[in-house]
Amino acid sequence: MNIDGEELIEQFYSRVEENMDNGMPYRDAIEMSAVTLGGPIPAKVSQAMAKYQEVIHPQSQLSQEENNDALALLSMGVLWDNTYFTPIEPDPSTPLENTLAESIYLIMKYGREEDGLNKALEANASNEGDVDVRAKAIRRVLGKA
Repeated sequence: MNIDGEELIEQFYSRVEENMDNGMPYRDAIEMSAVTLGGPIPAKVSQAMAKYQEVIHPQSQLSQEENNDALALLSMGVLWDNTYFTPIEPDPSTPLENTLAESIYLIMKYGREEDGLNKALEANASNEGDVDVRAKAIRRVLGKA
């Protein structure tokens, strides 16, 4: 069975939603869905979680930066692609899995805050990349939280 990236990501978010519908908190639902689905998803979720932990750690350099979301998203891209880039517009050649990790990062960073859905969507809109795809993912998860 050959599943393309878009179908794999759709399966991932469907499982997250199902887990949340069954009473699981969104973070647990994300982690459980990634592990049970397998493929490249667990690695991307792990990268997003690690970057989230770095940005919220008060002693990290990243947490001290003014525009730490943009730097977090950019630094994840550097790790994935092994190149430095400055995205201008959504890049159709960027793997969907990277956008998934960017979405998970924003969900984790803003999800626990009051009005987290709107804060995550605002942060998403103010950063480069595939804003529409990330917004859809953020709504799917935090809209249920």
